[in-house]
Formats: sequence, C-alpha cells, structure tokens
Amino acid sequence: MNFVDLLRGAGTILFIVALAGLIAYAGDRIGHQVGRKRLTLLNIRPRYTSTIIAVATGMIIALIVTLAAIFASNQVKTAFFRLNQINAEIAKAQARATEAESKVNNGRLVVGVGTPMTYSPVLIRQDASPQLRRRLVKQLYDQTVAYVNQVYPPLGLRPFKPPANVQQVLDNYADSPEMGAALSEGDVLVLAAADQNLYAAGRPGAVGDEVHFGLTRPIPDRLMYKRGDLIAYESVPSGKNVNAQLALYELLNVFVPQKASSDGFPPYFVGNVKVMQSLPPSTAQMQTMLANGTGNYVLSAFAATDIYPHTLALPVVVVLQKVP
Repeated sequence: MNFVDLLRGAGTILFIVALAGLIAYAGDRIGHQVGRKRLTLLNIRPRYTSTIIAVATGMIIALIVTLAAIFASNQVKTAFFRLNQINAEIAKAQARATEAESKVNNGRLVVGVGTPMTYSPVLIRQDASPQLRRRLVKQLYDQTVAYVNQVYPPLGLRPFKPPANVQQVLDNYADSPEMGAALSEGDVLVLAAADQNLYAAGRPGAVGDEVHFGLTRPIPDRLMYKRGDLIAYESVPSGKNVNAQLALYELLNVFVPQKASSDGFPPYFVGNVKVMQSLPPSTAQMQTMLANGTGNYVLSAFAATDIYPHTLALPVVVVLQKVP
C-alpha cells in the first residue's frame, strides 16, 4: 500500500465518521424540537414520537447521502452491487495466473504465439468474388483444424474444438472492411497462426492446453524483393581467429530476419531463411578464404528469386567478397 492509497483511505474514514456525527446531530435536534412542541404521531405519546422522528430523520438523511454517492460514483455503485462478482472475477484471474505460472515453470512449450499452424495459407486474388473469398477462408480453416488435430494431440495438447458460430465468424472475416481495403491494393495472403502459447502437461495426470489458433490479419501479397536485391550484409574481418560458420549463422539468423522484418515481410516467415546458393560454395572454403586473406570482407545475402509473402520463406544467395 503506497502513501497516496493510505491517505485516501484515512480521508474516507474521517469523512464517514464526520457524516455519521452530522446525521446523529440532525436527528437529535429534530427529535428535540418535536419533543418540545409535544407533537404526536398516530396518538403515540410525544416522548416516543420525538424518538421515532429522530431515528427516522437519521435514516432518511443516511439514505439520501448513500443514494447520492451511488449515483455520483461508479466505484461506490460497484462496491454496493457488484462486489461479489468482482471478487469472483479476481479469484478466477488469480487462478488463471497461477495456472499460467505453473505452465511456464512445469509445462513444456509446444507452440509459441504467432507460430503458423499450417504452412498452407490461401492466396485470395484481388478480383475474387465475395463467395470465392468465403470459400477460400473456410477451406483454410478446415484444413488447419484437420492438421492441428492430427499433429498436436500426440505432443500433449488437447484437440481443437471449433466454436458453434464458426461459419458466421469466417464470413465476417472474409467480408471485413480490413479485407476489402487490403484487396483494393492487390492480392492477399491469409494464414492461420497460434494466438497464444500452448503448453503440454508437465506432470503425469495433468492436462495440456487445448489447441488455439486464429486467422491472421490479411497480408498484402506485394513484391518484397526482386531477384538479386541485397537483403542484408555483415562485415567480417580476416584472420586466423575468424569463424566463418558463426558469421554465416549471424547473417542468416539475425541480420536477414531483422532486415526483412523492418521491410514489412510477414513475421511468420522471417525466420525461414533458405540458402539456395553460396559463393564460395561451402563454409569450409569461406573459412580458408578469411583465414588466408587480409583486410575486411563482406558476407552478403541476396534474394535468390522474386520474393513475395506467398513465397513463405526468404530464399537467398550468400556471397563472401573482399572489400576493395
């Protein structure tokens, strides 16, 4: 508890105490005036009438103040009418947090969030009719469900269960304004990917996560790199201590994915870098070239072909050249 919360709580308590005092004072004064005038209520003796009016006055004032607070503050309204519901939601959230922590500590990660659940996306052409769009989206969904329910249960996950309104969800996706905006600029790629981390049970008798996935946002299928375009490069000094294999690993697993990601290549495929050709043709020859050379070299990755998102990978040609 910080100082601000402590101060706010103390202020609330003082306000309630002061308000209770005012209500008691008001009720007492009104009861006193009624007693002095010896008024009666329903033929009740004046002494009892004054007591009844004093108590009733205090209750009415308290009710008015409480109603005013309820209508003026959502927090007060929540405290009066939704406190049990909020406590139940907090308990559920704590249970989910405990379960998530247990999965992280004891479970085995099978699928990371954002991982493609199948490498068979669909390409929706710009001129596709709404009916064809819906059919292609449904086709992707059905293929993904069949694939994940075949592949992942043996790895410790529970099978995927489509929601009851799945057709409506898919049609809304195919007809969404976002899909229309993407198709207005060209062809669109649609992919199914995991929407959360999925863990298998970490101990006997426990149950793994149910498979979850969702359709990605429409991916514009535009030309990312022309054949021969430089994607990324790395400067490598020559010398006997240089490690060509390490330099090649950094180029393919760090520099190329980083550059492709910054250029807008779909994140689902930036790690799928494929070496189609290498000059020199082997890592051992690169190592010899660097160990026996002088000065600095550049290890570059060029696009091996025209690369689109539907290529689903980054095919590259790796070239090691001496800096003039």
